[in-house]
Amino acid sequence: MVRPIALLSLAAGLVLALAACDPPGGETSTRTGCEETVREASVAVEVDEQVRLLDDAMIVCRTYDALTAQLDRYPSMLGYDAATFVAVRCARVDDERVQRSPSCRNVITPTTTAPTTTIAALVFVGDTLDGRRVEIRPSATTEFVGNVPAVVQQTVDIAAESGCAGVIEQRDRWAARVDDPVIGDEASVYAQHAQNVADYIQCDLEPIDPATLGG
Repeated sequence: MVRPIALLSLAAGLVLALAACDPPGGETSTRTGCEETVREASVAVEVDEQVRLLDDAMIVCRTYDALTAQLDRYPSMLGYDAATFVAVRCARVDDERVQRSPSCRNVITPTTTAPTTTIAALVFVGDTLDGRRVEIRPSATTEFVGNVPAVVQQTVDIAAESGCAGVIEQRDRWAARVDDPVIGDEASVYAQHAQNVADYIQCDLEPIDPATLGG
């Protein structure tokens, strides 16, 4: 199962360390600066370091297609597609070097008045306990912190503050709601994310068996 990883939050940094792995087919003996920078970002644990490396990749990669091709090699890193990441990041970054990068120039269309930026709708893509991919968007009932649901960030905070006991409690609380007709899929994503964090901090527990959930 591919585990979800979000970007630009501490949650993304932790889960990235869990799930981001080398792309299929193994490593080549030499890498381009673009390829190497994206690879380093895929294994960065600290969110600030990951953001810095991804910004560097946008500068180093000579074309938009080169950047997105490398990002697509790590589908678990961003939590959503590479094109969405580039559009959102270019719209929000303050670093002028990144703003002038080939990738940002590709998504920002100059006009005679003011720049127009193509911004994709914010969406978090996560895996459920039974292996499905589910899109979660901000709503009246789903708060986001940056680019990830607040619950995803909360789980990482719990790991830092309470360790395994807190993360397992968080996992089981959301797992108990997977049959909810309104929030079931979203709850399943949060439970799987908590399981990922528990695995990362090496909690001694068995993964949840989806077959045991529900009635």
